Amino acid sequence: MCKENKSEDRRVRKTKKMLKKAFIDLLFEKEYKNISVTDIVERADYNRSTFYFHYQYKEELVEELNNSLLNGLVSAFFYSIKDDHTLIYSEKNIFNYIYQKKEFFNLWKTSEPIPNIHDTFIAKFSDEFKKKVSTSKLNSAINADYFVTYLAYGILGLILEWIKSDYRDSPEHMERQLIFILNNQFFKTAHL
Repeated sequence: MCKENKSEDRRVRKTKKMLKKAFIDLLFEKEYKNISVTDIVERADYNRSTFYFHYQYKEELVEELNNSLLNGLVSAFFYSIKDDHTLIYSEKNIFNYIYQKKEFFNLWKTSEPIPNIHDTFIAKFSDEFKKKVSTSKLNSAINADYFVTYLAYGILGLILEWIKSDYRDSPEHMERQLIFILNNQFFKTAHL
């Protein structure tokens, strides 16, 4: 019985993965608003009933895809933060994560392929910064909310620039750049 549940879970994961891949592939050809459930299932070689078994509508698939990828970004980034709130190098870093999933992140080269994806990124990173990074080091003249927003937008900007350059520099180089920027920026801001 337990073995049957595991294989069912594997089939469900595989089906969802194929539907998401089909959706991503379609985003390279069409605008988000022009992609239908029919387009997705035809590309994935499934039928509509299979899609509706897993998702109620296209937006639910997109939300699951976005949450999964953005949660992975957040996890990869905050994995590298030490207890003293400095960023250290780790092989499990945000740029390696992006590079491993570049089939999706290549979509970010032109504009926002999925509505509000960048806003969602900013919100998730800002929330995590507020939870995990103590702003007590900040000078009282600096509003912690503004500083956290600044950091989130800065990270997004660096990521977008790297993606748009076709990953010109290695993930390791980009991680070292981010470490230098954030560690120096936080230190300087804390002592204004």
